[in-house]
This record gives sequence, C-alpha cells and structure tokens, in this order.
Amino acid sequence: MYGVTSTQLRLEPSAYPVLIEHTARYSDLDPSRRIGRDALVRWFEDARVAVERDVFGAGLTARMRLLLASIRVDVIAPLRISTAGYRIGLGVTRVGSSSFSYSYGVFAGEECVATGESVSVHADATGPAPLPAAVRAALGGLRVDGPAALRPERDPARLVRETYPFRLDVRTRFGDLDTNRHVNNVALAGWYLDGLAELHTDVLGYPTGGPLDGLSPSSLEVQYLAEVHYPGIHQLRIGVVDLDETTVRYACGLFDGRRCLGLADAVGTHQVLDDNGVVGDLAALLEPFRLRGV
Repeated sequence: MYGVTSTQLRLEPSAYPVLIEHTARYSDLDPSRRIGRDALVRWFEDARVAVERDVFGAGLTARMRLLLASIRVDVIAPLRISTAGYRIGLGVTRVGSSSFSYSYGVFAGEECVATGESVSVHADATGPAPLPAAVRAALGGLRVDGPAALRPERDPARLVRETYPFRLDVRTRFGDLDTNRHVNNVALAGWYLDGLAELHTDVLGYPTGGPLDGLSPSSLEVQYLAEVHYPGIHQLRIGVVDLDETTVRYACGLFDGRRCLGLADAVGTHQVLDDNGVVGDLAALLEPFRLRGV
C-alpha cells in the first residue's frame, strides 16, 4: 500500500557533496530511548543552516528570507545515542525559480539509518521571490543525483477541518518562535507527533496509550502552508487514511478557525508493543477515526 518514496532510495555517504558530523544529545531521545522524529527534523535544519551560511556567505544569508515549505523524514533503522555519532549527508536535488529542494541521509558508520527531503522558498514581503544569482550558483555546487520528490495532487477536503474526526487544541508558546517571529518548523513537527500520541492515548487509555515503542511513525511529512504566530490557540486535527495488515497512514491538519495553516502525513504501525511483545492491535480501535469525505 505504501510504495517506496524517493527519500527511501538510499545513497552511499560518498554520494553527498556535504557530510556533517553530528553528535546525538540526550534531549533528542523519545520515550522509547530512540532519536525522535522531531529531533531528526532539527538535525536537518542544523545541517541546512550550517551549509547555507558557508556557501551563501554570512552577509547574503542575513539578507535573505528563506522559508521552509515542506519537510519529510523516513526512519529506516533505530537511532540511539552513540559514542561514534552520526553523519548527515546533504545535497540539492532541484533548483527552481524561487525554491529549491534538499535531500538528506543520516549515517551510522556506513549504514543509512534515516533519509529525508525538504523544500525551501525564497520570499520577500509580497511572497515568493526569484533566487539571487549568487544563490543559484552556490546551489549548483551542491547537486546530488536522485529524483526530486513527486508531490501528489492535494485533495481539497484536506483543507477542511471537519474532514478530521480527532481534535486537539494547541497553544502557541513564546519559546516556539524562531528568528522570523513565527513558530519554528521543528516545533510544528512536534505538534503533529504530540497529536498522534494523544490519539493513541485516547483509543488505548492512559497510561497504556503511550507513547509506546513501535507507535511513533516511521515516516513524517509536513507541509507548511502559512505562518503560525504567537499568541494563539489552534486546532490540530487527525484522521486515518488507510490501514493494512501492519501499518496505518495518518493525515493531519492544523487550523486557525477554519483556515488551514499546515498539513502532515505519517505512516506507522498499529501493533502495540511492550517489553514482552505484542499487547494488542490498534486497527479496530482506529476505524472510527477515518477521514470523512475523502
């Protein structure tokens, strides 16, 4: 049901024009003692910022306004705290008129344990703006082979909050803001992961609802449709798109009133695990949470 995505096409470390050494921190761990998906989103952000400061130059970087349009993380193997650390590979797969795409690989030794992709947009006060010639030239030196992600046509129902049966209210915190004075992309990714954990808690009951090992999504993709500001209380909505024998695909929407600010898609397992093995199956419990009208 869930075919191989472009980010799951694993490249060797040598295929990336940039390799950055990265040490995992204790705060990167989730309750399963593995590196959290939101931590990987931050790793990718750290890699982007470091590379752009280096190849664009500090002066040009300070004058540009780059906004993240989307980010995707695919976890291939468990990531834990390691004394050997990790390496993050980064390369550019596409350069458009006002946007460009990165591909990422996370390596433990020579093993690829996670992949990802993102799209950045150059913007001014009126919206997307052409990339400066110096930026286009710098990006050309970071090209990596591999297909850019194909974006499926979005169902208009995904922009309607009543499409999603599960609701969670989220209050913006001042600490969520970044230097652009809107909620940072890493914080927003964490909101969607929190929403999935709340859904699991709702259907399984506390404290069984977790988050338990195996319930965190192996794949998370976030689309940032509009800036999220402080202060504010927003509705995070979640629904189930598909269920097969072992996996579940979730769809999420973030709303300010009826206005959709962002979307997310996640794929995970519906097998509930503990230290002794399988406790139960979420599939039947998730059936009432299927998307409406999709």
